[in-house]
Amino acid sequence: MPISSSDPASQFPLDRVVDNRLYTDPEAFQAEKDNIFSKVWLFACHESELQNSGDYITTHIAGEPVLLCRNEDGELRAYVNTCRHRGSTVVLEEAGNSPKFRCPYHFWVYNLDGELTGVPHEEAYEGTCFEKGNFPLIQLRVDSVLGLVFLNFEDEPMPLREFLGERLISDLSQPLANADFSVVAKSQTEEFPLNWKMFAENSRDGYHVPFVHPFLRKTSPPKLYHLYENGHAIQNLGIDWEGFDGWDMEKVKADPFPGLETGVGYIVTFFPDTTLMLRWNMISIDSQQVISHDRLRFENRTLGLVGDDEAAKEVRICNQRMWFGNPVETEDRPIFLAQQAGVQASRPRYSIIARGKDATTGTRGDDNRLRQFWVVWRELMGTGNSNSLEGME
Repeated sequence: MPISSSDPASQFPLDRVVDNRLYTDPEAFQAEKDNIFSKVWLFACHESELQNSGDYITTHIAGEPVLLCRNEDGELRAYVNTCRHRGSTVVLEEAGNSPKFRCPYHFWVYNLDGELTGVPHEEAYEGTCFEKGNFPLIQLRVDSVLGLVFLNFEDEPMPLREFLGERLISDLSQPLANADFSVVAKSQTEEFPLNWKMFAENSRDGYHVPFVHPFLRKTSPPKLYHLYENGHAIQNLGIDWEGFDGWDMEKVKADPFPGLETGVGYIVTFFPDTTLMLRWNMISIDSQQVISHDRLRFENRTLGLVGDDEAAKEVRICNQRMWFGNPVETEDRPIFLAQQAGVQASRPRYSIIARGKDATTGTRGDDNRLRQFWVVWRELMGTGNSNSLEGME
């Protein structure tokens, strides 16, 4: 159904407007799970969380319970964290080290390669078609680049390096290829009443920064952005030291990463929903545990260097709070909630992403990065040139 001619949004091409129902409709979210989250590489964790054989973490990605570990050969493995017997969650703990995984319900045991190795009273299955070898944990594709671990729910996805692209990997190499990094702090919010695309768009939206983030307006002028293939983008960030009135400048400038000058920074947005912010002495990786069409948790990993002492870790954590944590929690959060509440209105039905001309590089970029997100969304959802429910109906 075309946009009504009485709606001023009809003046724009269809790819310049977004159907607000896409932020509230459960069926739209299910279609996104089927066509986006089940097909693209999704950020899962950092390799430092899985250093040794038997190390594991559990998480939820796109509403799916996931178990990641290192097997006895030191290889990364990822599984659906669901027992093949009666569907219980297998591993309840968030992280740990174990040579095997035992379901808490009936004590079925799986090894680090997901193989079912133990079934209590297995003799009761005699005369049935049951064979342990037919019931391993469901394995997921997992790979890493520069210590960043991604997984994919498809059986034969494109290679991770192809999905990210060599130019993005090259840009991330400064500083990730210069040293060994590790997670120095990890946190997770409570459930948030938000559609996942709100954060995905906000992290690509330079238009709001001067109005919503006064500290960033004073201290962090934008530099060149660049749009990569497959929906990823980078916004390079400048520095204005005159904006730091009253700050502890020794802590702000301390402990830059190898190969970086003080003042260097960027924000990388990975399609669909993860953001990596670099400032010369901290890296903040922010992803979403998407629960439903209007529920999610935010998860943060702050990276430092392997071997950081407590003082250096404090510097990195404090700077993460200054550059990302505090702005998102105190300034972006009320905007998220206001937008999520507003799009539930029956009118206006459409919002606008029409600022600026299309370009793959520039300064701040108007709505270019937003439109790029929706280009990839449309390609995966198969909705033609329309950011609308109609293409799914």
